[in-house]
Amino acid sequence: MKNLLRLKKYFLRYRLKLLYGFVCIILTNIFAVYAPRFIGNAIDIMEKEFVMSEILFNIGLYIAFAALGSLFLFLVRQNIIVASRIIEFDLKNDYYAHLQTLSSDFYNKTSTGELIARGTNDLNAVRDFLGPGIMYSFNTFFRLFFAIIAMITISPWLTLLALFPAPFFSYAVYRIGKSIQKRTKSIQESYADITALLQENISGMRIIRNYTRETHETGRFQKLNEGYYNKNIALAKLQALFFAILTALLALSLIPVIWVGGINVVNGTMTIGDIAQFVIYVSMLSWPIVSIGWVTNIIQKASSAQTRLNEIFDEAPDITDDLATESLRKDVEGKIEFRNVSFCYPGNEQANVLSNISFTIEPGSKVAIVGATGSGKTSLVNLIPRLYDPQSGEVLLDGRNIKTIPLADLHHHIGFVPQMNFVFSDTIANNIDYGTATNSERLDSIIEASRIANLHHDIMDFPDGFETMLGEKGINLSGGQKQRTCIARALAWKPKLLILDDALSAVDTNTEAGIFEALLEKLPNTTLLLISHRISTVKNCDRIIVLQNGHIAETGSHEALLAKESIYAELYTQQLLEDEIQSIS
Repeated sequence: MKNLLRLKKYFLRYRLKLLYGFVCIILTNIFAVYAPRFIGNAIDIMEKEFVMSEILFNIGLYIAFAALGSLFLFLVRQNIIVASRIIEFDLKNDYYAHLQTLSSDFYNKTSTGELIARGTNDLNAVRDFLGPGIMYSFNTFFRLFFAIIAMITISPWLTLLALFPAPFFSYAVYRIGKSIQKRTKSIQESYADITALLQENISGMRIIRNYTRETHETGRFQKLNEGYYNKNIALAKLQALFFAILTALLALSLIPVIWVGGINVVNGTMTIGDIAQFVIYVSMLSWPIVSIGWVTNIIQKASSAQTRLNEIFDEAPDITDDLATESLRKDVEGKIEFRNVSFCYPGNEQANVLSNISFTIEPGSKVAIVGATGSGKTSLVNLIPRLYDPQSGEVLLDGRNIKTIPLADLHHHIGFVPQMNFVFSDTIANNIDYGTATNSERLDSIIEASRIANLHHDIMDFPDGFETMLGEKGINLSGGQKQRTCIARALAWKPKLLILDDALSAVDTNTEAGIFEALLEKLPNTTLLLISHRISTVKNCDRIIVLQNGHIAETGSHEALLAKESIYAELYTQQLLEDEIQSIS
C-alpha cells in the first residue's frame, strides 16, 4: 500500500474533481439509506389503518430518494472515474517522458517487452485502483456507516447480531488478500515475459523462418502462456473462494435477524415495517461487503503494479545536466579533444575498453578511426554525445568539457549515425526530416541531405518518392538504403560535428566513395569523425587514428602510416589481397 502513496501528487492535482466525487458519494448514500424508511412506513400504515394516500405518499418519497441517489451516483462516476482516466493519461505521459531521460545502460539491461508490459498492463491495474478502487472503497465505507447507523436506530441488539460475522470476514480479507497480492505480482511478471518474447519473435520473424525454428519458438511461447494461464486460474479460484466466503457470511447474518426480529414482532417491541427496513438494510450491505473483496483485489493488483512502475520511475539517468552546465554558444566550431580518457562499461569496471586516450581534432578536419573488432572504436565515439561518460579524463568541445554543456545543446550540434540503423514506420521524408528544419526549409533540406547521402536517385525510383511509407524498421528498404537514410537524417540536422560509426558498411565501395566526396564538397567546415573498416575510404581523411586494445597504437595520414609499416600498413595490405582475390573469383 505504501507504493500507492506515490500517486499523491496526481490526487492533489485533481483534488477538486475528486472532492466533488466524494461529496456526491456521501449524498448518494444518504438518499439510498434513508429511502427504506418510507417502505417501512408504508407497511406499518397498511398494518393499521389502510390509507391509500399516505401509502402512495411514502412510495412517492421512496422513488424520489432512490432517483436522487441514482443521480448523485451518476455524478460520482462523472467525477471520480473521469479523474482516473485523466490521471492515467498523465501517468502514461510521465512514464514515457521518464523513459526518454534514461541512459543507454538502462536499455542495455531492460528488455523492450518488459517496458511495454509495465506501460500497459501495470498502468491499467493502477488506473483500476484510481477509478473503481477509490470509488467503491469510499462508497462501501459510507454505505456501511449510514446503514449501520440506521440499523442501530431500529434495534441495537439486532444490529449486533447482524454484524456478528464481521470479525471472521476481516480475517478472511487479511489472509486471502495477502495471497492475492503475491499471485498478482507473479502474473504481472509472467505477462511481461510473454510480451518480451512476443516482441522479440515478431521483430526477428525472418531469422526464425530462415533457421526453421518456428516449432521451437512456438513451444517457448506455449510454455510461457501455459504458466500465465495456470497462474490466472489459480488466482481466479482464490478469488472465487474469497467471494464465496463473503456471500456465505452475509447469508448467515440474515438468519438471526429474521429469527430474533420475528420474536420481537410477536412480543410487540418491533413492527413489521421495522423488520422490513432491517432486512432491506442487511441486503443493502450485501454489495458493499462483497465489493470489499473485489476492491481488495483491485488494491492488491494496483500495489503490485505500482511497485513495478516505481522501479522504472526510480531509475535515475546516469548522464544529466547539473548546476555546472551552461548554455552553449550557437557558433560552434567543432573542435574535439580527448585528454587522458579511460572508459569501461557499467558492471564491468575491471576491464577498461579505453585507456588514457588523448588526441585533438581540429574544426572542419576529417578524421578516421580504424582498428580490429573490439578495439574500442564505437566506445570512443559514444563518449562525444555523452551516451556514456568516461571514468577518468575529459572530452572537450571547442575547449570546453562536454559535461558542462547542456545535453540538448550538445546533441543539437552533433549528427550521429550509429552502427545499428533504425528507421521509423513513416514516410522517407519524415525519416530524413526527423525534427530538423522548419516547414519553409523542409523540402530543400530533405533533398540536399538525400543527394549528399547518394539516396536521391533511389528515392525517385519509388512510386511515391519522398512520401513512400516505410514498413516496420524499413523492411521495404535494402540495407544500404537504410544506412543512407540514416546518414541523410544526420545531414539534415546540419551538424557542426558528424560521426559515422561504420555507417557505410552496407554500400559498395563506389557508393561509399561518392558519399565521402559529397561530404568533403558540401560540408567543408563540418568536423567529420569516421569509423570504417575500408582503407579505400579512410585513406582520404586528413588523419587516421589506429586503435588497438583500447589504446592509440598509431596516428597520422595514410601515407605516413604506410611508411611506418606497422598495424595500419598490415590492414591495408590485407585488404588489397582480399580485393584481389575477390576480383579473381
